[in-house]
Amino acid sequence: MSPITITVEQVARPGESRLPDLIEPIVGFRNWRIFRTGPAELSSPYLPVVWSEPVVRAECRRWRSPEDLLRDTHAAPHPDCGCGIRAYPTPTSDFSKVDYRAVSGIVTVWGRIEIERDEMRAELARVEALGLYRRWSRRQRDAVREVASTLGADLVDLHELDAAAGGYGAPPPPSLMTEAHAPGVRDRFAALFKSRVGEWKKPAKSS
Repeated sequence: MSPITITVEQVARPGESRLPDLIEPIVGFRNWRIFRTGPAELSSPYLPVVWSEPVVRAECRRWRSPEDLLRDTHAAPHPDCGCGIRAYPTPTSDFSKVDYRAVSGIVTVWGRIEIERDEMRAELARVEALGLYRRWSRRQRDAVREVASTLGADLVDLHELDAAAGGYGAPPPPSLMTEAHAPGVRDRFAALFKSRVGEWKKPAKSS
């Protein structure tokens, strides 16, 4: 079954890349791993993609089979591919409890977004907050603090990610996630965003 494709309009925010122009930003949760071969680095958990800036743009990196290399390139995310920056509608904090390098957090997403029943795949994402787990080693806590400082992200207790997310935006409507393949949902959702473009500007974070 095909995911729903939407495109979230963008406006400039002072001092940053382009960000969404919506009633509220679309917020989600995701996981990373932190590697330290020098300064602590935030990396996608399953691909060697480092999040060295607060805002990351997706690229299709199809390394699954030789046949993938022969296919035409496309912008990410694509409905017929698994590419894009993944985010989930509910917290993924268990990942931080079982992997000693893991960290979970909050992102806002925009641009082209593929919405499926239990996840989103986005063109652009911003790291908003990282969750601190009280049972981590001091080394991991320090690494997460270092990454958060580098990226300008907030620090939140791991168990409070869900409550904190409302300060950054809102998830897609539950009906969109549960009825992602219902006839007409794509058109209704796209029309909603188009009609509300320009009504909301997300203020810059205070220093």
